[in-house]
Amino acid sequence: MREKQKQNSLSGECKFTEEEEKARFLREIFQEVKDNNDSFGGQMSFEAKQREEKQMPRQQPPQRQQKTQPVIQGQYREEGRRTLERRKKQKKKKRLKSFLFVLIILLLCIGLCIGAFQFFRSIMMPSDPGIGADLGEEVSVTIPQGATTSDIADILKENGLINSTFKFKLESKMNDYDGTYQQGTYTLNQGMTHQQIMEMLQKGGNVDEKYRLVIPEGFTTQKIADRLEEQGIMTAQEFINEANQGTFEYEFLKDLPVSEERKYKLEGYLFPDTYLLYEGVTAHEIIDKMLQRFDEIYTQQMRTAVAESGYTLDEIVTMASIIEAEIQVPEERKIAAGVIRNRLNAGMKLQMDATVLYAQGVTKEDVLYSDLEYDSPYNTYQVDGLPVGPISNPGAAALEAAIYPDENNYMYYVLEAQGSGNHIYTETYEEFLQAKENYKASKE
Repeated sequence: MREKQKQNSLSGECKFTEEEEKARFLREIFQEVKDNNDSFGGQMSFEAKQREEKQMPRQQPPQRQQKTQPVIQGQYREEGRRTLERRKKQKKKKRLKSFLFVLIILLLCIGLCIGAFQFFRSIMMPSDPGIGADLGEEVSVTIPQGATTSDIADILKENGLINSTFKFKLESKMNDYDGTYQQGTYTLNQGMTHQQIMEMLQKGGNVDEKYRLVIPEGFTTQKIADRLEEQGIMTAQEFINEANQGTFEYEFLKDLPVSEERKYKLEGYLFPDTYLLYEGVTAHEIIDKMLQRFDEIYTQQMRTAVAESGYTLDEIVTMASIIEAEIQVPEERKIAAGVIRNRLNAGMKLQMDATVLYAQGVTKEDVLYSDLEYDSPYNTYQVDGLPVGPISNPGAAALEAAIYPDENNYMYYVLEAQGSGNHIYTETYEEFLQAKENYKASKE
């Protein structure tokens, strides 16, 4: 029993020990769980903090942000500025290249146009030795049967009658003379123009000129008529009648004023030159030659200048006729033309002595005070502005002076001394009176 109790006691002890072990085991378990929970919670908190720190933007110190951001922006601005400047330079270079290319092309075109103009101008300009020049040496040439224009040009050049065979052939073609030249022997002059040679070669051989009519610059229609009568070519009245009543188809005559007060219808347009005439020539043919010569001298450039001047061609020719009659020194023509323009612009009477003499139909050195009272639409002491028409037939120099006058402030001019062709030009009336007194003193 004692053993049984002992066994029970042992059994109870063992049982207690097992319970204690179990309790201890449970405590250990609970403690471990607790420790694990504490450890897990701390770890989660640390990781959570790390996640929060990663999610939150990292803040830079204010001063560092303020310094870095302007530097970066400044770099971007500088790069942008450089890029824009580079592009601008590239565009500028392209524009400059394009401009230079266009300029070169334009200069080439201008050069070609000027060259072509000069070439055709040299062809179309008359080839005579000059207005009113004396004729040269006479030469006899023979044009064989079947000779072409090229053959004839060679013959003419060999005899010193032309300078360029090409120019002669081209003028023959352009003026419809090509193929119209006749065979025969001709007496030509080395001072003849291409036009004169062409006309003569159309008439056939053995035809010699009979008349050589020289018309100086400043000749009036009446003086031309008188010279024709003196040379036995025709009567003066025959020429005047045709000049006033004949019909001539020229562009520059279309706007010619029609007035019964004009002495001669074509005064101013019968161009002074040396003309070769033949037996049986008519007044119409002579006048047509003179008008044709005016048409040659009156270039397109002159036509444009007249159109832009504010004056009609007839007014310009009238000015030129006064200059031709009043001025002897070539260098003074444009100066005198400026005086005429100045007086017209100021509304002053021209008071040109040459107009008084033309109105009276006389020629003399001094104009008297009584002459100034002569009643005529040509007397510029009586009428305002220009006379009713030209008072002479001016040459090329006077016509050019009237079209392109000198720009000056002169209002008066008077001869420097008796027998002198020079004039004194003044801006004031007082200066004019003094110059006039000096002229009177030179006569004493």
